[in-house]
Amino acid sequence: MQKIKRYSSVSIVLIVLCGIVALLSRLGEARGVLVPLFIANPGSEGLNDILHGQIWRLVTPMFIHFGIMHFVFNMMWVWDLGKLIQAKKGAGFYILFVLVVASLSNLAQYLFTHSPYFGGMSGVVYGLFGYIWIRGRYDAKFSADLPKTTVNMMLIWFLLCWTGLLGPIANWAHTVGLVVGALWAFLGTRALPAMTAADRAPQNQRLEYLSMADMLLLEEQRRWVREHYLPEAEHKYESVEGKLSIIDAIVQQNAGSQKLRQLKQMLALDTALADALVQDTGAQWAVLADDDKRVPVLMKEGARMQVLAVNAISTLLQRGEAIVVQQLFEDARLRLLQE
Repeated sequence: MQKIKRYSSVSIVLIVLCGIVALLSRLGEARGVLVPLFIANPGSEGLNDILHGQIWRLVTPMFIHFGIMHFVFNMMWVWDLGKLIQAKKGAGFYILFVLVVASLSNLAQYLFTHSPYFGGMSGVVYGLFGYIWIRGRYDAKFSADLPKTTVNMMLIWFLLCWTGLLGPIANWAHTVGLVVGALWAFLGTRALPAMTAADRAPQNQRLEYLSMADMLLLEEQRRWVREHYLPEAEHKYESVEGKLSIIDAIVQQNAGSQKLRQLKQMLALDTALADALVQDTGAQWAVLADDDKRVPVLMKEGARMQVLAVNAISTLLQRGEAIVVQQLFEDARLRLLQE
């Protein structure tokens, strides 16, 4: 099992800078604040501003975001993809990559649309995605970094943006970012030996910190537990005992029925039990990841690191076996705390 991945210092800096610009501009509403960051001063012709020394304008549109969802989703991908790049290629490469991809994608967007009113980190995000995706097809070190579901989702979103159904979007920035990232990766693999079938097989599982997507999924499951069956559960969910009583109530309420036969509902109960263990033992959420899936687990560091699967309730429900919530909690707690 590979060592857990660290956060990306470069991604943190990028997110902080984007956050500052978002606050100062009120997420794009205060256009006057953004004028120095646009690729061109509104009203100027062509690239006059850049050619007269304002070279930063090639890069700074990436810090501009219009609306909270635009900001949040771009930052999620910068966080998740950026740490992969920095872990494999280093901070220096990551910084250079961002500068080059941002410059080319912003320039393309401006030249094709003739409008300076655009912004966002999505050109860089698609560059990071393109690099990791193509590199993983030729380089064994990258081959397990992007699950197939992520690749499919990014490509489907890319195509949907071009349909115009999602509103005004910097599609040329997306396209050039993707092409530059993919081409950079392809050219960088020319000197590498061809990957064997063994290289393309699923890699050993890696223990990773939760990504933003993982966090959102877990929060959605918590919300189901707190609200779907027991609207008063919001207050109870704050304590270990409250979480366990909620799980037990939901299980008893649906004993013998088919209401808890959906896997996502079973996993939601697993998440609630794991939250109780985190609160009681100080364990941390993590995921075991390979090239096909990401499985939530709990991790407790001590004399030796304990990793606990988060699937006790869903396993018993799928088998049709009886569930004693308190006993499941105590058994899992002992496994996490053993040295």
